[in-house]
Amino acid sequence: MSAVNASSDDAIYLAYRFAGPSADLIVPAAVLYAVAAVGIVSNATVLVVTVKSGFLRGSANFLMSMLCMFELIHQTGHTFFLVVVISGTNFVSLLTAGLFMAPMIFALNCGLMAIFCAAFDRLLAVAATHLHKEIYLRFKYAYLLAHLFVCTLYGAFTLNYVLVYAFENAGNPTTGVVAETLLGSVGYKFFAGAVILSLCSICFSQETNTRLVRSLVIILSISIGGYLFSLALYQLLYAFGHLFGSPIQIWQLSFIGGVLLNAGAAANAPVLYFNSTEYRRVFKKEWRALTESFGMKNAVQNITATQVRSTNPNKIHSRQQMKSIQINRH
Repeated sequence: MSAVNASSDDAIYLAYRFAGPSADLIVPAAVLYAVAAVGIVSNATVLVVTVKSGFLRGSANFLMSMLCMFELIHQTGHTFFLVVVISGTNFVSLLTAGLFMAPMIFALNCGLMAIFCAAFDRLLAVAATHLHKEIYLRFKYAYLLAHLFVCTLYGAFTLNYVLVYAFENAGNPTTGVVAETLLGSVGYKFFAGAVILSLCSICFSQETNTRLVRSLVIILSISIGGYLFSLALYQLLYAFGHLFGSPIQIWQLSFIGGVLLNAGAAANAPVLYFNSTEYRRVFKKEWRALTESFGMKNAVQNITATQVRSTNPNKIHSRQQMKSIQINRH
């Protein structure tokens, strides 16, 4: 690990390096992590139901779960940033941040490629239905592993130049937020790659929009929009932010993109639930199994029955009287 360069002239570093725990840093970190925590649960839910269900075995289901897996790892990485600012450390070296967040950066870029793969798979399924079906039936695992390999390859490629930049600028102070590892030339490379993949994914989705699964279209649109907006916002603020406000205000403003991006990633499970009958059925089945395993279903039924009795005592009493009258008549 590397020490922070104490002679850095970064304005935020100079203002907060000895400030200890500061609300200016903690509030954005807490908001971002709260959204990410929802996303962690949401994406983990999709993974669990996909693994446990015997019905979600199509290529789209696999690619959807792969995207959720990468988003899950990506969002888990925000813990590092939260710990740095809550502890009052506030800053670590760029190299330290890069090494700690390497899995997050890797998964972030794998997720970008997973979006592209999902869109390409749907394009192939519509444009060449018989070919897609034949490939999937005859070479199912090879086909799915090929997508995973492409995602892994792109993730490793981008992680490589991020870490190279971190080693070259090891002492630069950073709060541990992932966007600060993607500054300068690294940021432009990352932005260019994300834009190219996103535009290709949009083109594929437009070509197949009439027959594409609605939930997948929505998820791709949200993910692509989130990436493009957050990346564009951060690059603009990094280049021209000093013209519009103080450094800390610009730094805080940049979190709008990050929050929206993570909110989009957290929407995977709700989108699938409300727009896919297949996923909704599986979600309900697993939820029932979960509630029954904890005895929640019986507890709810007992509470409901108790409430009915307490709210209708006269009706119950009158029914008992009617039964006794009928017995006496006989």
